[in-house]
Amino acid sequence: MLQFGVVGTNVISEWFAGACRATGGRAEAVAVCSRELTRARDFADRIGAPRAFDDLAAMAQAVDAVYIASPNALHREQAVLAAEAGRHVLVEKTMGTSLPQVQSIFAAAERAGVVAMEAMRNVHTPAHRLLREALPRLGTLRHARFEKLQYSSRYDRFRAGVTLNAFDPALGNSALADIGVYCLQPALDLFGAPLRTVGASLWLSNGFEAGGSLLLDYRTLVVDLAYSKVASGLGPSTITGEDASLSFDDPGELSRVVLHERGGRETVLLDGPPVGPADTMVHEVLAFADQVDAGATDPHWRELSLLARRVMDEQLGRRTS
Repeated sequence: MLQFGVVGTNVISEWFAGACRATGGRAEAVAVCSRELTRARDFADRIGAPRAFDDLAAMAQAVDAVYIASPNALHREQAVLAAEAGRHVLVEKTMGTSLPQVQSIFAAAERAGVVAMEAMRNVHTPAHRLLREALPRLGTLRHARFEKLQYSSRYDRFRAGVTLNAFDPALGNSALADIGVYCLQPALDLFGAPLRTVGASLWLSNGFEAGGSLLLDYRTLVVDLAYSKVASGLGPSTITGEDASLSFDDPGELSRVVLHERGGRETVLLDGPPVGPADTMVHEVLAFADQVDAGATDPHWRELSLLARRVMDEQLGRRTS
């Protein structure tokens, strides 16, 4: 069993502990680290972990792997520390706040001979694999639109003059890193690296990137990604080929997929109950455990994380003063 130490005492970490329990004995959250020991102990009790720490280096010596769910700005430092201690690292999306940060995490893991992976849950689900398997039925691919417009529960506080962490750019946060990545990574996983990207972002008064549109140009295929933390969308998302199209409800929490043939016939490929992060995280934990068992980081997931961060840097760097 892979024994995890958890960095971060938030709802995501709580979901992660539940995902470990759902792996059928392959993983377990056994320790928690927080800046305040009392908080670490309280959270450890909540998730059933026997140990609590206020020092990451000390926790790393007591576990096999470290799951990092702290603010984005801390990911690189904490992941490198854990890797250099000889511990596998699973880092919440986004893995780092820039491409050099993500590269440095993978480099540290490679030097130490441990596995590093970004916890990007939706690309590891059976529903995402179903999309991939259905693509040949569409014929030559021409258009795709991935949409995740999600009004944040914290945005009302921002509108009232209170800036919470979720809207604080100093912590490495952005709508693209928080929401848009659920569109970006599946698109890159399905279609590969684009020839170029074009896009624009919405910016709040404090410099926070709150939403945007990102176009991936493959010359014979155009992929449009729409994301937001300040508006709700109607969907659906679509992938369209010359012979048929796919429509699906949510790239992040995918539960319904329909094949639409050019002649009008429709076939429901997936019609499950609504899913949330707590339902889908188990697949990323299993993918991580598989790599640990194999003794190496899977280059496919490493390259996907690097490509996604490069595209994000291009999008976020487009702002002009």
